[in-house]
Amino acid sequence: MRSSVASPDMTRCAFGVLACMLGLMVFNGAWAEEGVSEGNAEAEAACELTDRKREMLSRVNEARSQARQCGDQHFEAAEPLTWNCTLEAAAEAHSRDMAENDYFSHTGPDGVGIQQRVSNRDYVWRAVGENIAAGQMSIAAVVDGWLESPGHCRNIMQDVFTEMGMAKVDSESDDSESTYSSYWTQVLAQPR
Repeated sequence: MRSSVASPDMTRCAFGVLACMLGLMVFNGAWAEEGVSEGNAEAEAACELTDRKREMLSRVNEARSQARQCGDQHFEAAEPLTWNCTLEAAAEAHSRDMAENDYFSHTGPDGVGIQQRVSNRDYVWRAVGENIAAGQMSIAAVVDGWLESPGHCRNIMQDVFTEMGMAKVDSESDDSESTYSSYWTQVLAQPR
């Protein structure tokens, strides 16, 4: 199941800023490959929960702690997520790719989507989802925008998800060819 896919004109933008956001809903584990190692020990060891990452996790978990309406669907409060460095690495790589290649989509120019991006990092998942945003400058603006969008809100509130990683990548310079100044990706998952 997925929410709307970006069109070239992206005429529907969240809360009147130049950035549009997309949500990709839950994929159940049929796509995950058997025999892939459990997690990426090197990525986990190198990852440190900074203040910025804590704020990202805290804002999402604060939203999950309250029952809410996401479009026409009601969600009870959900258990808090834990930070996962492998998911963070997948999120950062996708944000960087969007910034460097000036596109805004769940699917990269190479045709790779969230399922494969996460599996390529040796994360064995039962469910996986993704939210992306572009142009916002703060964590609060991104999370608030996602909560106002039914598809993104549903991703955040899905109780099937137990872990997340999130990253923001800024365009490299003022003379960059990128359409947006910043690209955000949130990856949510449940390990198998």
